Amino acid sequence: MVLETPQPDPVAQLARAAVRALAEGRAAGVENAIDRAFDETRIDPRTRRPTRSELRAHARAHEESEHGELGRLLRIDAALVEASEVLARLEEAVIAREPHGADHPPPEVYGRAARGHFDLDPAVHIRVTTSLPTATIAQALFDAGFDDPTCRSIETRHGRLDEISFPGEYAQYRIVRIPPRMGVDRDRDLVRGKPVEHSDYSGIARQIAQLRVKTANA
Repeated sequence: MVLETPQPDPVAQLARAAVRALAEGRAAGVENAIDRAFDETRIDPRTRRPTRSELRAHARAHEESEHGELGRLLRIDAALVEASEVLARLEEAVIAREPHGADHPPPEVYGRAARGHFDLDPAVHIRVTTSLPTATIAQALFDAGFDDPTCRSIETRHGRLDEISFPGEYAQYRIVRIPPRMGVDRDRDLVRGKPVEHSDYSGIARQIAQLRVKTANA
């Protein structure tokens, strides 16, 4: 009886190759990394592309194989600290420069980063409620030592909103300015209206404390 050799999963091969391309800086983004993976592995182009969930699982495994679990946890800790610093600088700017800034909801992190998830393509989405001009907020961030921000407008289900973006050391930041009188549901995604998790400075600080207990035991 001849046993057949199991064939490697082509989607898993693509995911591993895409993660390597991202980790080595050979890809401009996730989709470009997958395209490169197809080229490098020469897998049938009709094969299903890896999902973000599959890619994140491989990214986590790749990082832990290179730096260990502790190394990964320390990177997440640093990313959370950086995010908390951005939140603090935003809140300081609003309170100091806007007459009724202290009455607004505090800036918050939204999406995966609000849960401390920074695998694969780390991005921190933030909402800040303020009547300050977008350029004033961007200048405050630049004065605080963050990279030179860029400003643009994005389409949302509430209409066009201003967005400030800049690369941090551990993640890409995208900050949406919410006018105080705009009726935006804090618990809903700005584009699709789906439920979304969010966390303010205190919530991020709690995550950092919990993570440091974990790293102490790693």
